[in-house]
Amino acid sequence: DNKLWGDGWGWAWFDQGAPTKTTSTDYKVDCLTCHEPAKATDWTYVDGYPVLKK
Repeated sequence: DNKLWGDGWGWAWFDQGAPTKTTSTDYKVDCLTCHEPAKATDWTYVDGYPVLKK
């Protein structure tokens, strides 16, 4: 079991200083809080990306 995979997605957070290594360890703890407003669109922010709304 990988705690960075769930709800149909692979989740990761990358810091600017080390863009090749994720700093997240558990998507439920590290990711879902920020993505809660995008829950209705499958956890994906689409408002700034019109092509994703299709």
